[in-house]
Amino acid sequence: MIYKNSMKLVTSNFKFVWKQLAYTLVRIAIVLGLTFLVARPIVAILQNGGFFDSIRELGETVYISPNTFFIEAKNCVMLFLNIFTSNFYWVWPYVFLVLFILLFVNTFLKSIGKYALSGIVHNNLTSLNNSGYCHYIVSHFGAACKYAVARWALDIPFFILKIGFVALYCVSLKSFMMAVILIPVLVVMLILTFALQITLYSGLAARLIEGGKNPFSKIAQEYESSKNFWKVFSNALVAVLSIIVSNVIIGVFSIGAGLLVTVPASMVLVVTFELVAYYNSTKQRYYLSPTIIVDPNAEKERTFGQN
Repeated sequence: MIYKNSMKLVTSNFKFVWKQLAYTLVRIAIVLGLTFLVARPIVAILQNGGFFDSIRELGETVYISPNTFFIEAKNCVMLFLNIFTSNFYWVWPYVFLVLFILLFVNTFLKSIGKYALSGIVHNNLTSLNNSGYCHYIVSHFGAACKYAVARWALDIPFFILKIGFVALYCVSLKSFMMAVILIPVLVVMLILTFALQITLYSGLAARLIEGGKNPFSKIAQEYESSKNFWKVFSNALVAVLSIIVSNVIIGVFSIGAGLLVTVPASMVLVVTFELVAYYNSTKQRYYLSPTIIVDPNAEKERTFGQN
């Protein structure tokens, strides 16, 4: 029910996708601009070390010798690490700035956008009010920053876990057959991790929007509602799978152009899913459409305003 209603709400409120797309493009432009300013010395080092030549050769192996692709990919990673190790003394400040931009600034801006999106979707689902994206960010900037900082801190263990899965996969690349066999295992572990993130913090933004000041105290309330964990988690798995499949299929068949729609739509789906899960756990009513109210307390939908 959580996933089904979330999909209905996303398709019937596609205006949120266009708002999220506009914010995503602005965020990417800011992050890429800052990264370009501080990464030029790093690019020069990689070019002098032959890293870009190695990347070009890696692309050629796809057509010449695909069986050695994963081995060549591992060699590219090792070359990358060797270049940085030998030049680490004077290049580390630039590396730190790039990592700061990509891991903190980008995540911070993404979380601020997610909080604003949660706010305008929440207003629409609970009272059919339409709020502006930019206006919500400006008027709730303090709360959005608190949410962004809390999510950044909470996501660190999950980020380390994902990096660990990828690192273990790279270490295991000893043959083409082994690389192919382990890909499903890696994908499954990443899917489980993403679903767990959505499940654990599904009501965090909603609790802050409804008047919370301390995001970490709201996290404790999230854990108190663990009785709904498996219900939300199973639905979150379906949501994550649908996001991955839709992005891959549409991205491939549209040669990447379709990602301009599917990526922001994925964020809208995640936000809507988290809000619906929160409404179900707290037994709050919400609008499935202007004429249909879902009442989790009675576990039914009520239609009105029709002759």
